Amino acid sequence: MLGVLALVFGAGALKLGFWGDDGPGAGLLPFVVSSLLLPMLFLVLREPLPSAETGFTAGPLSAIALVIIYAALLSRAGFVLSTLVLLFLWIRLFYRQGWLRSAACSAGLTGLGLLIFGVFLKVPMQLFPDFQ
Repeated sequence: MLGVLALVFGAGALKLGFWGDDGPGAGLLPFVVSSLLLPMLFLVLREPLPSAETGFTAGPLSAIALVIIYAALLSRAGFVLSTLVLLFLWIRLFYRQGWLRSAACSAGLTGLGLLIFGVFLKVPMQLFPDFQ
């Protein structure tokens, strides 16, 4: 994550430019931050893992991927279908619940979301897929 952050700062610095006509440009500070983050990354990777910590697991990365897929599908599949699928997979995979409990919880939470956002808050949203 530290390496990605350094790359983002470095790319932003290149776009902004390091120096302007009247002095330092907007990209100088992100460049300095990027230049400092890269050596820190190598220092962090060199250190051994503390005994109290566990190594990398795929769980957090899977959760991020699932939320990104949900965000991509939300505008195409609508709130109800995308939220049902997201919650079902989330409960099934991360909480290790059975099929029936996952389906019941996802249906109940989706209904609660519809009630809160659709009825009480009156948020305009696409509820179902648009088959045009």
